Amino acid sequence: MSRIAVINPNMSTGFTKKVGEQAQRIVGPTTQVLALNPTFGPDSIEGYYDEAFASVGLLSVIRELEAAPEQESDPIGGYVVACFDDTGVDAARCLTNAPVLGLCEAALRMAAAVSSRFAIVTPMPVSVRPLEHLVSKYGASSQCVVRAAGVRTLDFEGANAKAAYNALKKQAEICLANDYAEAIVLGCAGMTDIADRLTEELGVPVIDGVSAAVKMIEAMAFLGLRTSKAGAYAKPPLKAYHGMFADFAPQG
Repeated sequence: MSRIAVINPNMSTGFTKKVGEQAQRIVGPTTQVLALNPTFGPDSIEGYYDEAFASVGLLSVIRELEAAPEQESDPIGGYVVACFDDTGVDAARCLTNAPVLGLCEAALRMAAAVSSRFAIVTPMPVSVRPLEHLVSKYGASSQCVVRAAGVRTLDFEGANAKAAYNALKKQAEICLANDYAEAIVLGCAGMTDIADRLTEELGVPVIDGVSAAVKMIEAMAFLGLRTSKAGAYAKPPLKAYHGMFADFAPQG
């Protein structure tokens, strides 16, 4: 039995439940999924401001898991950051030896394997530029465009879910027609439960970042891959942290 942690960096317990159920549905019988979210932070992550605060909550969850007694006998094999902004992924890689993967990076890697051109459809326009930065970081700018459906992230839960789905589908159809996209990438963890339906209705591959990241992390855990500590992801040097961040000081 191996364990992987799927961490929603925001406070939406509905999203955490949704991504946890999807993750457990697709992993192998010997993989246990821990679906968690922080105890502090924003309700959702929509742009740079939210991302900054959510990163600290994400790191707090990983710190607790890494310090847990069961890590000695049954260590976490990998971490999925269940946010399409890849919130705090680089910092998290400095905190653990286990591999860490965000939804955007995982989805782009898979989309590039099944199509030559694809589009990310994200809920809000405020997220377009941050995701374009990630697309560039991951080397997919020549293949990928980013478009917004014009709905709130939390609209994919509750009474607004139907309208949000229709707005997303309409924007995806525009991407297929006008941007010559051959596949659609869902730009939000909260969309994980609609990928199969959208695939059937659009007739092209629809990549859900939750599923992509979970399966990739499961594979890396199975292979025993670890995060390199030879450079950028080395453990941070010892120093004091102050005020509300005193507990986050690097340990020896």
